[in-house]
Amino acid sequence: MNNVIKLNNLDPIIERYLSSCDKPSIKRTLAFEYFNNDINELDKFINSEINNKVVTSDSIEPKAQMEFSF
Repeated sequence: MNNVIKLNNLDPIIERYLSSCDKPSIKRTLAFEYFNNDINELDKFINSEINNKVVTSDSIEPKAQMEFSF
């Protein structure tokens, strides 16, 4: 019989981050393993998962269409 009830199904990345004592070290490790060594992307992911914030990237303005004069 399994009497363990999991209330929150956290992402494994978040579980590893929260269970670690050395946050800067685990951030570098997780960024290397999952985010192509981009700590900023990892920070956005952690903020969106833990704080339930909706993180939107800056919208890029469309460039003007190039006109050719023939």
